[in-house]
This record gives sequence, structure tokens and C-alpha cells, in this order.
Amino acid sequence: MFRFINTDVWVGSQVKRFKIVDHPGAAAIWAVDNGRLLLVEQYRPAAHRYTLEIPAGTIEFGEEPLDTARREFEEETGYKADEYQSMGHIYPSPGYTTEVLHLFTAQGLKEGVQHLEEGEDLTVRWIALEDVRTMVKSGEINDAKTLVAYYKYMEAQG
Repeated sequence: MFRFINTDVWVGSQVKRFKIVDHPGAAAIWAVDNGRLLLVEQYRPAAHRYTLEIPAGTIEFGEEPLDTARREFEEETGYKADEYQSMGHIYPSPGYTTEVLHLFTAQGLKEGVQHLEEGEDLTVRWIALEDVRTMVKSGEINDAKTLVAYYKYMEAQG
């Protein structure tokens, strides 16, 4: 799914070689219901800690970002949504990867059944938006996609 590639690029007056991670992209979902945000808590080995973040997942070959959002939202949380809206896209780490992360909001939630992949261990947590604000300010929530979605959501709310 991911591969390392070497690419030669003209930078100024010389060619430089870069090693980058070729990534198929991902989708993440910001879901608020009754003043609460749906987050997932999971252990992230690279960070050596548990993180609170919005549900997200990698785009499968031939899949559209919205289809990824729908699939991952149900798999990770057990919820489905009546409506999804795009919040745009971001480049989470353009210094070393081609990944484009598509952000969506989800409305009209209906509880279903969680379908975790083998080895996936995460807990769904509902957190009041006022507590999310405090957790963002204190650094307790520090996942980049979650922070960008938070600020985009807050900006849209006025």
C-alpha cells in the first residue's frame, strides 16, 4: 500500500534527490451530535502513547475519498451518517509523503455495529464540545488532522 520512492527534482540551479513515501491518501470524519464530538482513542506506536482523534482511514485502490470516509466511519465507530460534507483537504506532512487527507463532517448519525480490522484496538469516546476546546488548548488533543478539523469547524460556526 505504501512504498518509498526516490525522486530527482530541480531546486534552484541543482538537482536534488528526495526519498518520499508514496501514499494513496486518507479520509477523516468530524461528527458532532447533541453538542458532543465523536472521537476514537487508540495507541499510536510512533508517538508512544494513546491519542484522541477523529476517525480516519486510508483510501483503498479505486475508492473515492467520500466512500473511504463512509467506510472508515462505520468500521471504526459503528455509526453511519445520513449526510457528509467536505471540509476540504490537507497535506499532513508534505516534507516526506504524497498523502492528501480529505476532511468531512458527518450529520444525522445512526448507531450500528463497529467492524474493527484485525489487530485494531480503539475505543469510541463522545466528548462535549466545550471539553474538546479545553483539551485542544491544553494539548491533550494534539493529533494534526483533529486539530485542523476542529479549527475548520469552529471557523464555520462563526
